Amino acid sequence: MAGDNQRDELPKVTLAFLRRVEELCPRRVAFEYQNRRGNRGAPARWRVANQITEHARLSHLELGPPAPEAFTPLPDLLPEEREVYGAAARWYLKLFGGRAVRSVDGEAVDEWETVLPAIGVRLVGRAGLAVEDEDGRPELRLLHIGGPTPDERDLLESAETRFALLRGGEWLRGRSVRVVLADLLYGGMVQREVAADEALTELRPWLGERLDALRRRIADPRPRPGLECGRCRFVAGCHAHG
Repeated sequence: MAGDNQRDELPKVTLAFLRRVEELCPRRVAFEYQNRRGNRGAPARWRVANQITEHARLSHLELGPPAPEAFTPLPDLLPEEREVYGAAARWYLKLFGGRAVRSVDGEAVDEWETVLPAIGVRLVGRAGLAVEDEDGRPELRLLHIGGPTPDERDLLESAETRFALLRGGEWLRGRSVRVVLADLLYGGMVQREVAADEALTELRPWLGERLDALRRRIADPRPRPGLECGRCRFVAGCHAHG
């Protein structure tokens, strides 16, 4: 229990911070980084994506191709969301249906966070779907629903890919990993084989630079109102809305 408490005291760093902290409200970033409690956020924005990723994981509990029966939308989805879910499930089965893999359990890759004690932070947030084939070869599946699909050559330039590799560092140590980005709305897919140790060595300076940018952003944590205020968990007590 003490170990869990010490872990939770480490600052929280999300993909959004690494991707575009310069655009985010300093107050919100500071509060999240410092593990401040806020109002519970509405999950609507990510409901379909989260369900698809979780159901894909469940579809690979046993080694084999994805089990279609795992893709059943939960009743909280709106009719429009159910249509998107259905399209995403069909594309997942089409794109990955010929590949036998099993989900990697939480002991190898935690679903939500990775502690980096050497630099004193926690990387928090889902980082794709981690699977292995029958020979134990790892694969990271980054599942999108719409949005641009990068060229294979640009895959490692994506903050999302970098975050996923950093999150899976211990699991991937000494191995080569197949990184796949799939758009489950239109069926686009790119993939690349990555030498994990080499990639992680190259990512450490980038992570340090992004953490420096984060700390500069919260050095003056005054609120800066914007379009994301409606999704902010810390609106209560914010002087920008007083």
